[in-house]
Amino acid sequence: MLRILVFDEPFSVKLRLEGELTDHTVMQLAQRWAEVRSRLRNRKAILDLGDVVKVDDAGRSLLSWLSDAGVRFGYAHPRLQQWVDGLVRRQNRAAGVSARFLAWLRANRNGSGPASQVSRFFQWICAALPPRLRPCDCGN
Repeated sequence: MLRILVFDEPFSVKLRLEGELTDHTVMQLAQRWAEVRSRLRNRKAILDLGDVVKVDDAGRSLLSWLSDAGVRFGYAHPRLQQWVDGLVRRQNRAAGVSARFLAWLRANRNGSGPASQVSRFFQWICAALPPRLRPCDCGN
């Protein structure tokens, strides 16, 4: 059995899980995540695993997917802490790579490279990014 409590806060939405996250309950969390994600509006999603007593492979897979989707982890049960710490380290590495890539794009956005192909490459990359991540703030 899994109980999911949702707390709407000004800068975040917190999902607190209680019980077991197993192959029988992962759909329940996935459905709740879909509901919460639709109303985030630039707020962070935080997952509190402090009262989760059991996680099987299906649960770990879903938590990994949620981590990749940008969910941050709050408190985790001591039995899960080491595994959650691994997910957090992976998130931080990915965020660092993204930040470095965006900084590189911002520094080179005017095509200051040796050839005009560089400029076209940056225009293509910029157009592929969501407007909020575009280094040129063009919003196109």
